[in-house]
Amino acid sequence: MAAHTDRPPAADGAKTRPAFRMFDMVLFSVAAMLLLSQLTLTASVGPSAIFWTVAIIIVFFVPYGLVTAELGSAYPDAGGIYAWVVRAFGNRWGSRVSWWYWVNVGLWVPSVYLMFSGAISSMFFDGELNFWIQVAITVVLIWVNYWVNARSLETGTWVSNLGAGITLAVIAALAVAGGMYASAHGSATEWSFSALLPTDALPALALALPIIIYNFLGFELMSSASTQMENPRRDVPRTILVAGALIGGFYLIATIGMQLIFPAEEISETTGLLDALQRGFGDSGAAHVVVTVLGIGALFCFFASLVPWTIGANLAAAESAQHGDLPKVFARKHPVRGTPTGAAMLTSVVGTVFTVGYAALFSLTDGAIDDVFWNLFAFSSVIFLLPYIVMMLAFGRLRRIDAAATRPYRVPGGAALTRLITWVPTVLLAAAAVFFVWNPFDFSWPVTGSILIGLAVTVVLQEWFCFKSPQWARDRALERGEDPDAEPQLADASL
Repeated sequence: MAAHTDRPPAADGAKTRPAFRMFDMVLFSVAAMLLLSQLTLTASVGPSAIFWTVAIIIVFFVPYGLVTAELGSAYPDAGGIYAWVVRAFGNRWGSRVSWWYWVNVGLWVPSVYLMFSGAISSMFFDGELNFWIQVAITVVLIWVNYWVNARSLETGTWVSNLGAGITLAVIAALAVAGGMYASAHGSATEWSFSALLPTDALPALALALPIIIYNFLGFELMSSASTQMENPRRDVPRTILVAGALIGGFYLIATIGMQLIFPAEEISETTGLLDALQRGFGDSGAAHVVVTVLGIGALFCFFASLVPWTIGANLAAAESAQHGDLPKVFARKHPVRGTPTGAAMLTSVVGTVFTVGYAALFSLTDGAIDDVFWNLFAFSSVIFLLPYIVMMLAFGRLRRIDAAATRPYRVPGGAALTRLITWVPTVLLAAAAVFFVWNPFDFSWPVTGSILIGLAVTVVLQEWFCFKSPQWARDRALERGEDPDAEPQLADASL
């Protein structure tokens, strides 16, 4: 007897789509969500990162993964989070989500390139490269990224595959370097039971929650592939658990490796990766060659991870502009290649302005590159979290208003479990966004104030774009009981 599956039989003579294996989906998830740029941030949490990673996999990643799998299988060709939100809450919120996606990428690009410039400083200048030279390198790379976006819509699958392989090699090297250093000098970090468990829960939560939740976002990139699995009800939960365990495990291997070499408070957010490799492997000529090769590989990963994300964000912004949700400048494309040059140009402008602006601010307060990096990263991360908050709420609403939709994968349980799965991740995402802006246990006015100013500008612009959106105008006309397609009435000239 053939094994039972949840896929409907194909019509006579029709070719069925190739089914994704669970292994394929796990590999895709790990490659998309495991980023070298996040390793130092996770390690800076301290030994309690082990506890928080396991806890967040259970209370956040599993329900978030199940929700995205249900939404992706129910609406597989509808444009991801943007379309799920439009179905649940209308075009106003869809416009906001498209804007958040684009702005987040525009701010994330310079934060990663600040890590790139920090790695160059650590590898070739003993960490002494001038502050403004590192800023200049970042700005140049921002515009190199624009050039790549303007020239090609595809970077090739080999780029992401090679980047994933190098990422795993660097993580393995960190584990080896940590073991070598600890065997020769002892661990730089205490690994007692009390150190692993956060005794002062609220300060530890404020530090760990935003960083570790950020590490586990991105599962929606492959959620629609659940429709092409042989048995989604069986394989989707397994995929989520295995992918979550692997992603969390790799981050923890890197965290432990770095913390064997440096205590958490000494790990630089921009140069910590190379610093740990250099100290762990030692000063021999062979070690220098190994670290240099790994460092160049890490630089490739930093760049390779950004290109497809920026191309995708700029294409989405150009599409939104063609529908009137964003200004027309976003819709400009190269006349021959068809690349989204308008959105790509604006991405680079936004990245340059905020990089130079934050650098100028922190240079006045004797800040360092790490301060500029953190502000850009925290600012982009807050905006990055917002679509996921709305997505979780959209899940609960679509369960109510579109209950008849076919769901090849459906989160098990009744109404009570639906509310729990909706609201627990929503509250955690909101808390993470708050802690990115304001940490009450490590408060800094320059950090919080500059992020709040940036958020205020972002919100004002997004609401203006929403107000000018033709789709929103149609919604307002319908709310007033008017025909949205009616021609405007001209005033009587005799009056």
